[in-house]
Amino acid sequence: MADAGAAGFPRELQVQAIECLADVGFWDALRRHKLDVLGTDDSPIPITGYYTPRQFRPLPSFFNLRSGSLVPPHNAGDRNNCPIAGSLVNTNNMRGFQNLDRDQVLKAEAKKILHDIMSGRVDEDPALLLRFFVISFADLKNWKVYYNVAFPSLVLNSRITLLSLQPASRVLTKEEVMFLCTYITSDSSASVRQLKDWKTCQGNYQSLLFGFYDHGCRSDRPGGAIINYIAFLSIRWKIEKVRFFCYREFKGKPDLEQSLIGEASFPPPYDWDDPEHVPDAIGWEGVEPGKGTEEMKPKEIDLQSMNPASQDEEKQLMHLKLMGWRHFPVNIEKLSCVRVLLLGAGTLGCEIARLLMTWGVRKLTVVDNGIVATSDLAKQSLYIDKDCGVPRVTAIVPHLKARCPAVEVEGIQMEIPVPGHPVSPSKMASVLDDCKHLQTLVAANDAVFLLTDTWESRWLPTLLCASENKIAVTAVLGCDSYLVMRHGAGPGTSGGTDEVTAQIENLSTEDALGHHRLGCCFCNDAAFLFNPVPNGTLPGLTSVVSGKAVELFARMLHHPDEIHAPGDIAGMETEHQLGLLPHQLRGSLPKCVLSMELGNSSGNCTACSIAVLSEYRRRGLDFVMQAINYPTYLKDLAGISDLKRPDTCPKMLTNVSANSDKISDVRCLLLGAGTLGCDVARILMDYGVRKLTVVDSGRVVVSNLARQSLYTSDDRGAPKATAILRHLVERCPSVDAQGIQMEIPMPGHPVSPSEAASVLQDCKRLKELVASHDAIFFLTDTRESRWLPTLLCTNENKIAITAALGYDSYLVMRHGAGPGISCEASNVAAAMDKMSTKDAFGHQRLGCYFCSDVVAPVDSVSNRTLDQQCTVTRPGLASIASGHAADLFARMLHHPDGIHAPGEIAGASSGHPLGLLPHQMRGSLSQYNLLTLLGYSSSNCTACSNVVLSEYRRRGMDFVMQVINEPTYLEDITGLTELMKSAACSKVEWVAETDEDDFIEI
Repeated sequence: MADAGAAGFPRELQVQAIECLADVGFWDALRRHKLDVLGTDDSPIPITGYYTPRQFRPLPSFFNLRSGSLVPPHNAGDRNNCPIAGSLVNTNNMRGFQNLDRDQVLKAEAKKILHDIMSGRVDEDPALLLRFFVISFADLKNWKVYYNVAFPSLVLNSRITLLSLQPASRVLTKEEVMFLCTYITSDSSASVRQLKDWKTCQGNYQSLLFGFYDHGCRSDRPGGAIINYIAFLSIRWKIEKVRFFCYREFKGKPDLEQSLIGEASFPPPYDWDDPEHVPDAIGWEGVEPGKGTEEMKPKEIDLQSMNPASQDEEKQLMHLKLMGWRHFPVNIEKLSCVRVLLLGAGTLGCEIARLLMTWGVRKLTVVDNGIVATSDLAKQSLYIDKDCGVPRVTAIVPHLKARCPAVEVEGIQMEIPVPGHPVSPSKMASVLDDCKHLQTLVAANDAVFLLTDTWESRWLPTLLCASENKIAVTAVLGCDSYLVMRHGAGPGTSGGTDEVTAQIENLSTEDALGHHRLGCCFCNDAAFLFNPVPNGTLPGLTSVVSGKAVELFARMLHHPDEIHAPGDIAGMETEHQLGLLPHQLRGSLPKCVLSMELGNSSGNCTACSIAVLSEYRRRGLDFVMQAINYPTYLKDLAGISDLKRPDTCPKMLTNVSANSDKISDVRCLLLGAGTLGCDVARILMDYGVRKLTVVDSGRVVVSNLARQSLYTSDDRGAPKATAILRHLVERCPSVDAQGIQMEIPMPGHPVSPSEAASVLQDCKRLKELVASHDAIFFLTDTRESRWLPTLLCTNENKIAITAALGYDSYLVMRHGAGPGISCEASNVAAAMDKMSTKDAFGHQRLGCYFCSDVVAPVDSVSNRTLDQQCTVTRPGLASIASGHAADLFARMLHHPDGIHAPGEIAGASSGHPLGLLPHQMRGSLSQYNLLTLLGYSSSNCTACSNVVLSEYRRRGMDFVMQVINEPTYLEDITGLTELMKSAACSKVEWVAETDEDDFIEI
């Protein structure tokens, strides 16, 4: 470096750039702010940076961003923490961050500085000259932040010439050193005045120095703040030559050896008075003046090392926070504190426990008296082969903890006493203890799920919940039908001076809020307490029911009246973001129906009627023991001995025998091993499928564990295609499963020449996989990843099932068969041109997933916000869609026409013993509806139309590679381009059948 006063003057002014030191705590605070506050808002936000004195002589002063920089400073700061106002733009995705025009951004910030100079704001607040700007992308999913920092400096359109520069110690003594504008009189005394006092001070001083706090440490150049300072003096006060004072400190004290005094000249800028003038600017950290920003690379901060234990829990809850960005602010604190009692750890208990954790529930108690059996493994989603012979309540605890370490779960092995099952004197004390224990458990929890195998085992929990006014949710499985319901609140009191007496004798027919009480699961039980145990249920039924039960509970918990909320029915309007809150849901898989029913508490109910509750409150467990030992006692007490009512209990129908050989031999290809892939694979094994191939390119991460039913914490970092195999074999050792780690080539994702060979190889491999399997399930993350499998399945005439999820809605559909060949086609070449509009059976072809699209599939992720990229769906939705998808496949497999079977809609009669075979099923959790739709193959479809198939059969993988690199090519050959042009000329507004925002596939 040149010594102060060395030769070489005059010369062009060079400055030492300002450098930013951002604490990790700042970026973590930004991550939280984005997740909890900003959501999808990417508009600039104010932040505060701080200058701090130098602590080491060879280093400049620090400009610091800290965890508190996102909130306004509480005071004006001090000499050790000088606050500087800045702004930050956090983009919603990486592409948005990469596409920011950094030159234009910098110019826009420089224009703000120019405006502040010309308006006089800088006179009052000189710190505005030190404005800074941050652009960032907080990758919430991977806990990383990418950013760049700029300190905008105006570039005058005239040269700034440095005339002299020397250490301040040659001019001033320590006693004379001041800050800001330093005025030195003829008697060598110094004083400090503010910039706004400049005009009043002119002529009163022999020497005038314009001082500023200089962050720099070099002796041959000032710090970067001088540039905007000179611009201010030139533009605002028309000064053309100035003596300046670069004031520097060391450990909080003046440092005259490092401080500089110099002189600079600068001709006045021209055309800057124009209000529309946009000045050039420099200032991006790491970019030298005069260099472009094209090669500027972002800085990267990895936050994964911060608080690993709490980080895992945050990752598991992130999907709930993302729900609040567009849909509904989930009360995570309430969910984490609610205490839930699960009565039953079998088929329903396993699935509901896992889904509750996905909803953020962290306090679970599970009661069961069973032992894990080999036959349970495929049906009960949590257990594996090593659990066989172990009590379910013992086995379930580590499996829940393996998916969510933060959950507090207790397993209690206990048989629930049931009425009508007299006990011998020797067992009386034991049964009484069980009653007391259950009584204590119900009182200690906030919500109870009734998931036991027998109807009568729900009686005592129902009675206790009604008496204690606890949330109770019942889920009941038939062979192919189900009931999910929430019990009504317990009765209020109707007067009485003695509170204890009122609680026994003056029970009201209304609840504590004055609402008519909703019924419990026994209020319509004409068969009293007993129904035959079913021989078995359709494997997909459990998932459908579990999803609905958990969603019903979460909806009730977020209702302001909670247990007292009135029951909604279909067609009602609701302003609540989670939609309707029904009393009962009844559905049938073979009929493809879902209905909402409303029933009030019955005066003759054997579990929640006032007569029964009054007797229980008066006699306590003596009453319970009498009900257990005397089967007719409850009938007599409730007054239903001679009452005749229709039986509205769920019917336990005789199961339809499946063709086990056909199911075990069918070869299924699952594209996607995520939320849907795990559930569908497990349900298929329960149906008897034994040949599975799973394709996925992802790896297991912490946020997957609660949502993707098969993975545990031991799988973290492992490829999903590898991890899923182990879990499938643990549940069914006879399964022949293969996992393939591969990314599916997609249109709209152009590949570079260096990648082309690898992508082409993936295309060929996928073609071979489709050809070698009988049925393909489309369960991938993006819409466009389904295009090539759809094309290949149509060409090979393979069964194809799609399951897609929106935030609170889902689509399950089977694709139609490929086209038959016109009778005029006599050779292969003719067959390409003579494909029929019907399938090989002469049926009109059903549509595929893309048949209703009016644009070709393109990159649907890169420009989206995180809540759109990730699986931000209501937690129970995937289970429901998976159950329907597997059930639809099983019915199609058993249909005599198979893939050629025509589509049926709800209400139509079906001669097949397994029920209706629809083309599409669309359901909504907010409205609790289920629609069966029918759509035929479109001649403009980008995936299954004859023109696309002909082009694929003619050109093969050359055609596929062209589509990957030029997605609009599909629109051209299918006529969609001309169709859209015609629509534009006619001013037609297209209303897509499915808004992509409604279906974010998993």
